[in-house]
Amino acid sequence: MTRMESDDGSKWLRKIYGDDEELIKDRRQACLRVLRTFVRRYGTGRNVILVRSPSRINVMGVHAEHRRGEVNYVAHRREILMVAEPRTDDTVVLGNTSRSFPKRTFNISEERKRSRHKDWLKYIDSPGVSKVVQENRGDWVNYVKSGVLRLQFFCLRKRLKGMNLMIEGDIPRSVGLSSSSALVVASAMATTYLNRLRVTAGELVELCGEGEWYVGTRGGAGDHAAMIMGRRGYIAHLRFFPFQLLQYVPLPKTHSIVICNSLRQAKKSTAELSAYNETIAAYGTVLMLIKDILAKDFGFKRTWLDRHIKHLGDFNLDKRRFPEVLLYEILKRMPQRITREELLERLPRKRDALRRMFRTHDKPRDGYRARAVAMFGLSEIARGAACVRPLKDRDYKLFGKLMYISHDGDRIVRYVRGRKVPWDNETTQVTDAYLDGLINKRKSRSKRTRQGAQLMLQPGGYRCSSEELDHLVDIAASVKGVVGAGLTGAGFGGCVLVLVKNSSAKSFLSAVRRRYYEARGFPFGAEVCTSVAGACAVEI
Repeated sequence: MTRMESDDGSKWLRKIYGDDEELIKDRRQACLRVLRTFVRRYGTGRNVILVRSPSRINVMGVHAEHRRGEVNYVAHRREILMVAEPRTDDTVVLGNTSRSFPKRTFNISEERKRSRHKDWLKYIDSPGVSKVVQENRGDWVNYVKSGVLRLQFFCLRKRLKGMNLMIEGDIPRSVGLSSSSALVVASAMATTYLNRLRVTAGELVELCGEGEWYVGTRGGAGDHAAMIMGRRGYIAHLRFFPFQLLQYVPLPKTHSIVICNSLRQAKKSTAELSAYNETIAAYGTVLMLIKDILAKDFGFKRTWLDRHIKHLGDFNLDKRRFPEVLLYEILKRMPQRITREELLERLPRKRDALRRMFRTHDKPRDGYRARAVAMFGLSEIARGAACVRPLKDRDYKLFGKLMYISHDGDRIVRYVRGRKVPWDNETTQVTDAYLDGLINKRKSRSKRTRQGAQLMLQPGGYRCSSEELDHLVDIAASVKGVVGAGLTGAGFGGCVLVLVKNSSAKSFLSAVRRRYYEARGFPFGAEVCTSVAGACAVEI
């Protein structure tokens, strides 16, 4: 009898998944399946560990964790399971229970030799490493390398042991539930455990985030934090730079979060990777522009700004120096769009940083959407921080309103009576006239008028949605009992989250089945979020 079949195994499963008997049965079978496949591949009589790393949803604070925004994550039941044993050499051997993932092998010291750099960022940007990643773009082995190699750079004086791995997962790929980050976390956790590395949970979060840069993306560590710090029944409220677990907030008991898969894959490869990195670069450019405006027009010292303002979220945290009226004034002075040539001319002190940023993506044809992206970033960071209060107060109507506003910042179309209508916030909600209106309202003596112009109520224009995601949100908004909806993850496809009253969940699922999945000829792809515990490892 294996541990998964024993009383101890049942206790372990219940601690992670709760008292849902069907879920426990499903997860027990999955654990046994990956263990048996490991035995068939590598043999019996092994001392192994079983690592699990769940998927995640971000209920508020999208595209914000890498700007020092506050994010709000839930660990969801779909997960990566990894059986691992240490080797005597430093070779990592990968197997998978699914034939969709071919066998792979890599050697840690050989990968290390591809560049002489001891700095992680210089290593992954070096020609030798970049060439290998580019030649194997999208290969699942890159995500295992991400976790293992980042830890090798974290402890350069120690030669890490290789591993024999067998992996199984039920997280849909490229749908915004972060199957790739779950694989990075599982690989890093197995490496840490088998090599007995002294790494705190907070350090592991940041290492996993930086590790995933290996594949070419330049995102944050929010997904990895959600997987490592998740707690069943709670939303983890987090901030980065430095990483902080601010608090756990109970999930609503009267409402459910439904995950609707658009079935449009959000792949971070080739054109999609360039588009993703372009949005990250737009954030970097607007931070430079804001600091330049503060120095030129508002008398701030550049040395002070460079020392104290490292991320866009720093403005939100220092409300005394940077009240919302000032932020609106800054946005008015920012160009709607700006080309690379204009950036290099306007910011000569930042030319090296700008050129490094430019290398991560293709040149935008019409320039970077500076003002709309800046508005979205500042307002989404405000929403990520402010949403905790309505959750605690059980004001789910306000929380749902923030979800809709957030999605409007990503939106590209709106569906009106079944017809697609283009959506563009650049020509409506970040114009000089619109910003003047916000400034005047924030200066008003009327409390109600001031509140109506709050930063958290402004969508801005990040535009990382897709027509499918917008359609799902608009269907949700038309169903009685739904209080909010918006995309989760990086966007460009993937999933929408819908906050709906428990009493209306069944009618919503019926409506979305008929009006989205059946209407498009898609298989049904919606499920209620099931909160589980964060990533962990157990000896078998």
